[in-house]
Amino acid sequence: MNEFISTKAASEKLGLSIRRVQALITSGRLPAEKIGNSYVVREQNLKLVEDRPTGRPPKQAENKNGAKKPFKTAFDIAPDLMSRLLDKQRDLPADLSKNKDYLKDLGKKSAEKRTLPKENNKLNND
Repeated sequence: MNEFISTKAASEKLGLSIRRVQALITSGRLPAEKIGNSYVVREQNLKLVEDRPTGRPPKQAENKNGAKKPFKTAFDIAPDLMSRLLDKQRDLPADLSKNKDYLKDLGKKSAEKRTLPKENNKLNND
């Protein structure tokens, strides 16, 4: 039982993908030796990772009611910042096309670009 097996054989025995076996090797959780470009694993070392938990551990964050949420939101991380941003957003009209200050200089630069060549042509023609 002290014989070496390939990562493919190890993946079949563990019920994992070859890439996952390679990841266990590079993380140091599964001891292996490199021969050429491939890794080989001692069959007895497979016991080290057989009983590991499968899957990604769930992230748990609590909301205001104490219930667990699967992820954190921006409101959880920086509630004061988010409330200030929302307050500023409330000051804006829902439709910016009705905001006269917003529309005041809209298109001014492109209009100036279009008028400059015409003025230059007038100067050249005079």
